[in-house]
Amino acid sequence: MQVTLESLVQYATLVTVVTGFVSLVVFARIYGKQVNAQIVIELFARYAAMHQSFPAQLRVAMFGSDRSLPEHREEFTACALQYAMIVSFAYHLHERRYITNDIWAILEAEHQQTISRPWFAREWNTVQGQFAMFPSFVAYMERFLPNHVQAQP
Repeated sequence: MQVTLESLVQYATLVTVVTGFVSLVVFARIYGKQVNAQIVIELFARYAAMHQSFPAQLRVAMFGSDRSLPEHREEFTACALQYAMIVSFAYHLHERRYITNDIWAILEAEHQQTISRPWFAREWNTVQGQFAMFPSFVAYMERFLPNHVQAQP
């Protein structure tokens, strides 16, 4: 079998096409992971900023389970709405596969911890109407509420 210039060019072209395709696949995977990381960093920054903006009474109620529930204030309702909006944003990103399941598991653990707190359950009854157009999100939120506080349909 004789190797000709034409066959060398064909093999070189095939190798170039295969290498280009593999490079494109690798680039797409790396880019996807990078975008996911940027989304996660932004989400965690929003959660952190939101938690820092909560009034001191509310932060104590969130993290001190042995404390009594503070009296209702409109400020707490605004905080619950802000929290639910961020959770909604993350939920919809996950539903559309912008957030991977392993990252979602971390977020979901935080959601469960916060949503199950008595202060949030009380405020959820006031703010849940803002999310009526997203029944799957409302069901997600109510799944974490204590059974005795869940809103009636």
